[in-house]
Amino acid sequence: MRFFPFLGFLLLPLLVSAASLRMEGERAWLEADGTPLPKVLQLFEQRGVEVLIDPSLELHRITGEWENTRVERLIQQLVSPHSYLLSWQKIESPLGELYQIASLRIFSDGNASAAQPLSSKSRVLDVVEGKNGIKYIRSEIMVGFGADSDIDDLKAFLRKVGGTVVEVIDPPGIYRIKLNDGISVEDALAIALAHKGIEAAEPNLAFPSIGNDLVPFTGSGLGMNLNLQPGERAIAVFDSGLDPQYANHQLIRGTFDALNPSAEISDPTGHGTLTAMIASGAITPLGAEASEVGVPVLAIRTFDENGYTSSEILMRALEYAVNSGVDIISMSWGSEVDSRFMEIAMNYAAQNGITLYASAGNEPTGIPIYPAGYDSVIAVGGLNADGTQWENSNHGDFVETYEPAQANFGGKSYAGTSISSPYAASKAARK
Repeated sequence: MRFFPFLGFLLLPLLVSAASLRMEGERAWLEADGTPLPKVLQLFEQRGVEVLIDPSLELHRITGEWENTRVERLIQQLVSPHSYLLSWQKIESPLGELYQIASLRIFSDGNASAAQPLSSKSRVLDVVEGKNGIKYIRSEIMVGFGADSDIDDLKAFLRKVGGTVVEVIDPPGIYRIKLNDGISVEDALAIALAHKGIEAAEPNLAFPSIGNDLVPFTGSGLGMNLNLQPGERAIAVFDSGLDPQYANHQLIRGTFDALNPSAEISDPTGHGTLTAMIASGAITPLGAEASEVGVPVLAIRTFDENGYTSSEILMRALEYAVNSGVDIISMSWGSEVDSRFMEIAMNYAAQNGITLYASAGNEPTGIPIYPAGYDSVIAVGGLNADGTQWENSNHGDFVETYEPAQANFGGKSYAGTSISSPYAASKAARK
């Protein structure tokens, strides 16, 4: 290990700086060149560590190189002369136990309570586009190992790519890995597919939501009926979240933010509030019959403010929904990218008694989009108010049913198959 004194304080003009971090259990590798300490700490956040720091502390820049250093010793040198607290977690995984740092709190002596989250809880996905046009989360891959693999196979792979396990999604037994900046996602995937024991690997894919088109307001519709009494069967709605004003309503069974599990529910776009209210029966699409009984809704936020979600977020949402006791899920997102891992996750949910509905898409190409195109998912196309097929609805053999695709909400009228899917799920829950 080589360590050099810091170069200056944050009050000085910012200089070009760089840093890279890899962690493996209780050991860490770090290189920094004039990097402000908060930027170094963000590298820990990117690897799943909760970082809290007293905002009044005077912080410095970091320059140095640490190789195979105990994490606690590295932290001690990075934050000196300030105090810190580390907590650790034992992660159970199909290949064996992983022991990793869970949280880091930095503060002045005797003032641990002054530490606040380093970064805002509002998470915006870092989506990039690869050479093949596929979008994914920057510097992240997901890998699955065969039944004969063990923890040493995982550790050997992490050393090859300089990666850190950020999360284990089990079931279905997938490892989300953060890469160092020195290796591309494409190169890491090539190494993964040639590595002993790895059966499948793909980027942490990014998927867009299926939006609704604004259409001329019709002035018709029944408005929003919040007086319905909820029935027995509940629906989980995967979307942009829920307006907090409805979070405690009798039609809302619960809420969950799959982007930031510790955050309160929110809806930066309003799309999720619309689909949740349709699923509950409070909003009746044009051409549909009004509900006499409401449907309890579990509103799960899966999309950021830019309208993107990821494989990891969707798998977390699926796990939460499966464990929550709902047996119907509505999903208003879609991509032409066929993900093996997402199909495995959808199949797992279906095998555990979940009925899955997904929007067929708002482009009439006849080409399947996913997850609607998976065998375990019911694809829902769109209808006009008069019962004819909506002109922008996708179609084809993969579309199993068509439901109304237009609705009024907040003084505006919308059209899209993202309306059709929650309505189809609501009908199923009321049978």
